[in-house]
Amino acid sequence: MADVDPDTDARRDTGAHPAAEAVRFGPGPVLRLELTDHRDGLFDGAWWPYSHRVHIEIPRLIGGLAGHWGPVTRVGVDLETWGALPTRLVIDGRVVRIDGYPVADDTALVTRDDRALFSLLVVPPEAAPEAAVAAMARALDPRNTAAAGTILTETGVRPGHPRR
Repeated sequence: MADVDPDTDARRDTGAHPAAEAVRFGPGPVLRLELTDHRDGLFDGAWWPYSHRVHIEIPRLIGGLAGHWGPVTRVGVDLETWGALPTRLVIDGRVVRIDGYPVADDTALVTRDDRALFSLLVVPPEAAPEAAVAAMARALDPRNTAAAGTILTETGVRPGHPRR
């Protein structure tokens, strides 16, 4: 969540998830995964980070994934969303490569053991809880053929038209 710095009138990231303020939803889901043996649909999961702080959120993501998918070796995210990225992070004693893609596609690509590649819809931290939950559910629908930007627009996460 962002608040305004009174000295500069600039918005700053406080690290608090917007859903933490929503009484009805509590902290809200942060990571939803498809845990079946099939890989139907465009996405293997959906991720709703608490902030845009890569040094905090990527380790949280890796920690959440490691218990389900095993060791993660690489994460690719959108540069437009995350900005400057480190080339690698050491997470739980393991080096994880971080790749930035200037494609503005609202996805994260996660590689496990340098073999299996998984695609996650990334819901922006500032999304309203109801819209975030709807977007995550749609991403995990095995019949889903919509791209991430379309899902985020059609579920009300992002007003306007999907980014291309």
